[in-house]
Amino acid sequence: MFRWVFWLVIPALSACTGLQVSSDYDSGADFTVLRGYDWLAPAKTAPGAPGIACDQLEATRVREIVEAQLARKGYVRDRQHPDFLVACQLVVEDRVSVTHVNELYGYGPEWGNPYRRNIRHYSPQGEVAMVSEYRQGTLLLDILSAADRRLIWRGTATGEVYPGLNREARERRLREAVEQVLARFPPPKE
Repeated sequence: MFRWVFWLVIPALSACTGLQVSSDYDSGADFTVLRGYDWLAPAKTAPGAPGIACDQLEATRVREIVEAQLARKGYVRDRQHPDFLVACQLVVEDRVSVTHVNELYGYGPEWGNPYRRNIRHYSPQGEVAMVSEYRQGTLLLDILSAADRRLIWRGTATGEVYPGLNREARERRLREAVEQVLARFPPPKE
């Protein structure tokens, strides 16, 4: 019995990563002819541009992880005659989360007292607003047709950025994001 529970719980826990993954693609594109790829030269951005968070170390890590995942899927890097181009961008934005909680939601004053239950007592007496600031990171992976540089597939992974993570933990989080995004590439045949 324990073995069955173990094999059911482990995948469920590993799926609780806090990443929101999505993808979209051009339904007219033929993904079956794609074999070789190359990297699209990164767009020139001003140093310190707001939102851009891909420093050279992170960019190198993401490229290595993407190349490993594409190799597992049977794609090879072909700088001379690629079928598709890969572009990557990491964006970090400051976010604010506001949650309003009515004090009577759950445990209000004298909650549970059976002698004082009436409408007037439980009328809204106030709300508590909980505000939290956090950083949200988004990984964008684009696949473009090499012939005309037309976007044919885009995958994104969005999640909270934890600035206190060490290098190994950051790399694990990047690997997880890339794996989840590229699990959707190529899209299923219609």
